[in-house]
Amino acid sequence: MNYKKQSKISEHLLNRIISVAYGSASFIEKYRINRLASKDERVNELLVKYKETAKAVHSIPKENYEGKIFVKPISENKKSIFDDIYLILIGKPVVSMAASILLIVTITFAVFNNRELKYDNYSVAEVQRANLETKQALMIVNKIFNKTEDLIKYDILGNEVSKPIKAGMKTVNKLFKKEIKNETREKKS
Repeated sequence: MNYKKQSKISEHLLNRIISVAYGSASFIEKYRINRLASKDERVNELLVKYKETAKAVHSIPKENYEGKIFVKPISENKKSIFDDIYLILIGKPVVSMAASILLIVTITFAVFNNRELKYDNYSVAEVQRANLETKQALMIVNKIFNKTEDLIKYDILGNEVSKPIKAGMKTVNKLFKKEIKNETREKKS
């Protein structure tokens, strides 16, 4: 690979080429990169090389692992309601944020307008007790969300996800260093 030619391609474009080669890009992104590859020889060359690498990577067989399983593949497990809730909270933060904002607005509206509400069948003491219990329940939910956020940020993402990714990146870097050494030896010969 000619690194002088590659240096003219921006890092953003290179990342887009890699995502298309590995098949993780959207349909529109694939179309744009393929169209650009048909016009630019350097992009085409990189796309072909990364597709070959992706094909080699995807052909690696899945090995059985006898240690502790940290991440369970979703496709092998039966989905439950907890998986759906987890995916909504973590995988789609916009939905979670919208639901949180709606809940906060509803509670705020109820607190500011509670004087205007009429309680036909309940005494004032019962309403005040229910209000206190609601506040306590919300405080408990807030503590649970904070603990869950800390657990996800520090324990799961920090330890269980980043360590394997870091190890994989070290392996990739070693492979690239070997490739560069081999290319410089070939050029000297």
